[in-house]
Amino acid sequence: MLSAAVPEPTSWQADAACRDADAETFFSLDESRQQEALELCAACPVRRECLEHALIHGEQYGIWGGTREGERRRIMRERRRAA
Repeated sequence: MLSAAVPEPTSWQADAACRDADAETFFSLDESRQQEALELCAACPVRRECLEHALIHGEQYGIWGGTREGERRRIMRERRRAA
């Protein structure tokens, strides 16, 4: 039986403040859990890399790089206008 290989994290992911955090915190609809995620992101050394990953890959859900879904949509609109 073959098992699915878990991809190796990219270099920025290995340095992420959330690397050992519960993923549910970043994908929860609960405001207090989202706030927890945002606080973790605020102190993360690779926050910018995480946000760029989310923008490049079109991550539609969750907290990425200290932003919520709506914030990422706004950033993408602004980038398209500037291009």
